[in-house]
Amino acid sequence: MQAAMITDDADVRARVRRILDRPRLCEEREEIWTAAAAGGGDLPHAEATYRALGAAGLLAPHWPRAYGGLHADPYAAATVAEELALHGVPDSVRVNTVDNAGATLLAAGTPEQRARHLPGMAAGTTAFAVFYTEPEVGSDLGALATRAEPTGNGWRLNGAKAWNARTSSAEFAICAARTPGGGNKYADISLFVLPLSAPGVHITAIPTINPEVFFHVRLDDVALPHDALVGRPGQGWSLLSQALGLERTGICFAGRARRWLDRLIAALRAGGRLGAAEERHALRALDARVEACRLLAWRAVQDVAERRTGASSAAAAKWWASELAQHVAWLSWELLGPPPAGSAGHPLFPDLLLAVREAPGLTLAAGTSEVLLNTVAADLLDGEDPWEREVV
Repeated sequence: MQAAMITDDADVRARVRRILDRPRLCEEREEIWTAAAAGGGDLPHAEATYRALGAAGLLAPHWPRAYGGLHADPYAAATVAEELALHGVPDSVRVNTVDNAGATLLAAGTPEQRARHLPGMAAGTTAFAVFYTEPEVGSDLGALATRAEPTGNGWRLNGAKAWNARTSSAEFAICAARTPGGGNKYADISLFVLPLSAPGVHITAIPTINPEVFFHVRLDDVALPHDALVGRPGQGWSLLSQALGLERTGICFAGRARRWLDRLIAALRAGGRLGAAEERHALRALDARVEACRLLAWRAVQDVAERRTGASSAAAAKWWASELAQHVAWLSWELLGPPPAGSAGHPLFPDLLLAVREAPGLTLAAGTSEVLLNTVAADLLDGEDPWEREVV
């Protein structure tokens, strides 16, 4: 008899919350927030949380059971993503590993690649980075310059990647590179599984205010076997577009906006300042915007779940959610100011510092606001690129 499909989001949400409410995992979050406030070094990885969710099949619930999932639908995965954001758990490792690298291997990986990597990814014991962006490319992945040349034994990679988060927590990466014979800037992009311990992989940190350190990666004659290729040569662009689906719904960004606003209101209430802040900043209206943003994100999840890949709702939701979460973070800083001396007992710090340091990158991750607005505009113009549209 076939196992029943898990479709009850309330059940998944309750199970995730029971795990995240375990005392040790609450302590792990406090340790992470404190480390973020102190600064210096990469943000600690929530390893215990990931392994606990993985043991319950909830880190990648939409994956087949054979690979460590629950054979659930994308709604369950979105529920997990939202709950992690609502609880203040850093999720870049999950996004890179499950939403991006894992989705790519599920879509086009060989049986051997899936069997080797997916169970560990779903269990929270194996982490992947994603090497897409490059120092001079920005959001235009079609302009990437890293090259993969075929050799008698496989492939040789040369190039540079930048702005890669959580590389220090990963053992492997999905790396985008150009392969010969594509014919245009999209048709010759291919993806590879890259062991970060391979000779010729040089990783250095890029100092920023972001709580998660970004990394620059130089690839010097990195030799990979034939079976490091994911899918077919030249299939990379379509795989990259598919992998961004759930991340670009904005569900985790909307979760941040909700968490940060709730924390701000709690801090203002505790300090007897809520009434004055509401009068000046219309916090009730902001609360309504955050709730509307969440509903838009869930509409985008529905489009992903029902494979409406041409819909621009995901781009719109991610744009709005990231911009709104950024606004809430800045408002928190404006109303509460920097942490006072001896702020260990403050109801918002060090959580506020994590929000403020993370906020600038929200409108860059999973597509910049400018690129997402361009996507929405093109959809409204029936696919016509607004930058090429003649202005009358």
